[in-house]
Formats: sequence, structure tokens, C-alpha cells
Amino acid sequence: MRRLFLVVFTGILLASCANEQTIVDRKQEEANLMETSREWSQSFSTDEYFSFIGEGGIMMAPGQPLLEGHEKIRNVLQEFQSLPGFKVTWEPQQALVSKSGDLGYTIDKMLMNFDDENGVTVNQFQKVVSIWKKNEKGEWKMVVDIWNADPTLTSIN
Repeated sequence: MRRLFLVVFTGILLASCANEQTIVDRKQEEANLMETSREWSQSFSTDEYFSFIGEGGIMMAPGQPLLEGHEKIRNVLQEFQSLPGFKVTWEPQQALVSKSGDLGYTIDKMLMNFDDENGVTVNQFQKVVSIWKKNEKGEWKMVVDIWNADPTLTSIN
């Protein structure tokens, strides 16, 4: 009986340690995903920007049809970038990673600036959800990005 108790107790202890390790790994992966989103927000060149987007990445921009793949996304981004005074910045607010550690999402606040027809800068605050997936190399790649205006926001920090 004593031996059975020790076997059961050891099994419970090992299972408890394994669950604790999963929690620690998820927290680390969430931190990694937040950092990846921050790095993406600071990408300056088009090539660098697209290095964060999976090949079949999807964007759902306001007033646009569903955009799938680098070419379609690039075309709409070029339209945005052609606006006088166009600039976009965002800051991830939260990240959550799946138990398996290969799928996650970020919630971001975004500020889009451009000049109106009178040359006055327009500030549009947006709320964003980005879904991320790890590729074969273990790198986080954005697979779905959706955003829309949020008139209640006054800052992205």
C-alpha cells in the first residue's frame, strides 16, 4: 500500500511540474510575441515589413475587401502610403499564446496619420487584432490582421 501511495504521489508531482513548465513557456512565448509585434511596428522598409507576414497572410482593412497574400496586401499598403503625410504606428497591448505554443494573437492600438485635402493632419486611432502562427523555423508570422476605427482612443500607449 505504501509503495502504491509513493507511485501515485510521484505521478501527481511530475504532472504538476509539467503543467508549471507549460505555464512558464506560454508566458515566455507571449513575451516573445509582444516583442515580435513591436519589432514589426518599427519595420521601415517594405521588405522588412513583409518579413513579419506569412505568405498567405490576410489583412482586413477598413473599407477594403479581404486581402490575401503579399501582392494584394502590398497594393493596398501602397495606396495608403500614397496619401500625403501618411504614417502608421502601433503598440501591442496584450498577447495570448495557445497551450501548444504555435498559435497566438495580439491586441494593439494603432494611430494612422495623413493629411486631408487642406493639408491638415488627420489622426485616426484604430483597434487591432493580429493572429500569429509559428512557422517551421519557430518564427512568429502574422496570418490574419484586422482593424477598425476606435473613436474612444486618444493614445496608443
